[in-house]
Amino acid sequence: MEVVTRAFDSTPLGSNIGLTLIVAFTTSLVWYAILAVRSWYRLRDFPGPLWASFSYLWGYFTMNTGRMHLRLAEEQEKYGKIMRIGPNELLVYDPQTLWQINNVRSNYGRGDWYGSIQFDPYGHSVLSEPDTARHDKRKAKLAAGYAGKGAVNLEAKVDTQLAVLVNLLKSKYLAKGKSHVVDFSRLIRFFQVDIVTLAGSGEPWGDLETETDQFDFISIADSFVPFLHSFMMIPSLRDFFASEFFLKLAGPKHTDQKGMGRFLGIVKNAVAKRFDESGHDRDTQGDMLDEWISHGMTRRECELELAVQVPAGSETSTTAIRGIMLYLLSSPQVYRKLQDEIMTGIREGRISSPITNEEARRLPYLQAVINEGLRMVPPAITGFPKKVPAGGDTICGKFVPEGTDIFVNLWSMLRNKEVFGHDAGVFRPERFLECNEEERSELMRSVDLAFGHGRWQCPGKTLAWLELNKIFVEILRACDLQIVNPQEPWRCRGYSSFLIDDFWVRVIEKA
Repeated sequence: MEVVTRAFDSTPLGSNIGLTLIVAFTTSLVWYAILAVRSWYRLRDFPGPLWASFSYLWGYFTMNTGRMHLRLAEEQEKYGKIMRIGPNELLVYDPQTLWQINNVRSNYGRGDWYGSIQFDPYGHSVLSEPDTARHDKRKAKLAAGYAGKGAVNLEAKVDTQLAVLVNLLKSKYLAKGKSHVVDFSRLIRFFQVDIVTLAGSGEPWGDLETETDQFDFISIADSFVPFLHSFMMIPSLRDFFASEFFLKLAGPKHTDQKGMGRFLGIVKNAVAKRFDESGHDRDTQGDMLDEWISHGMTRRECELELAVQVPAGSETSTTAIRGIMLYLLSSPQVYRKLQDEIMTGIREGRISSPITNEEARRLPYLQAVINEGLRMVPPAITGFPKKVPAGGDTICGKFVPEGTDIFVNLWSMLRNKEVFGHDAGVFRPERFLECNEEERSELMRSVDLAFGHGRWQCPGKTLAWLELNKIFVEILRACDLQIVNPQEPWRCRGYSSFLIDDFWVRVIEKA
């Protein structure tokens, strides 16, 4: 073999190939070095891990640990409110910055990161649309449906699924007066998927009633999220996996019999059924899809929006509910105070069955618990970067060049001691009650950033708050819950958002 190799190397062709490879490799290294130095120099005034200024691998490996929220918090404790996390990426945890870049009059656009949440090679949903004008136009069409206006009665739909949840807890997990254990994290995912599908297309999938992952959506999401969120940190991988070429070749298709493709097929059929019915023959469901159609959305636009609604609308609200419940069950004094407020309200006739949204908003301790829980476990950790507009901008007192992507660290922002006090890392709902009205409004305004702000605010915020205002009242009215394993109450992994499972609770009959 060595003789053959030497013989080949001795030929003019072998020499040319070897020389070409050496030149190509050397040129690539030099070119990379030039780009790396250029990237470092451009944002040289911003502190951060050294190799994050040259490479995207720091972000990839940090995300891949499943401890993204803790790692970023540690780094920002070291580097301050604004730090560098990539060659062209900065991370901030300052509320003022988020208000600044998300303002409706802001010239900031979406970062390239958004392209990686495009599931369809032929079109964008409002979640992935990179063009600001097209995003605003689509969001305007969606607004009435998401706000529950017109024929869409979101509150009634939440009440319907809450009744299923409470009935399940009573009939199965309190059967014959005995207490039983249930994985609350999984139960709430079933609940949330059914609410989103009921609100979106008029019919729940039935996950909660059957306690099964009907279309394997949950199992797909659990296996997909770590991979998706990690590669989103590397632009070259992000661009490849989100490219039209890759999505057409290997992306999900509505004709697939399993996986994400099966889910897309269900969505496509639901939209087709509604559009194929014309005029007075249309079966009006009083759902978001009806409202979207009435606001001029095309069949294709409805398919794109309905497809992204389940993953975007179910995971974030599920995280919020589970997070609030964990902190509630881990804080006996808070649990008792909330329970007392609820039972007193019921006795005095201030709480209906089920509780209305307006009644819930008038319960001060409930509102404090919800806001404090959202602060401790936000629906998202980071992501959703915005691109600095032409001419650059000043952020946290420093000039940032145009084209830079600004990520927000929601986890650290909602534990900011300058905003929430020296005990910002402690679950203490009373912080929202022991201040004056102006201070309380400022605290709640900061917590509200968990749902975004201005132009880029989450369209599902209204539905999320309806659920949060109702679910804790209805569960605590029906039964008591107790954590099964206090030493390890759940399994929690942090990427751009949280993956939470094995949150086992004991369901106990009320005394």
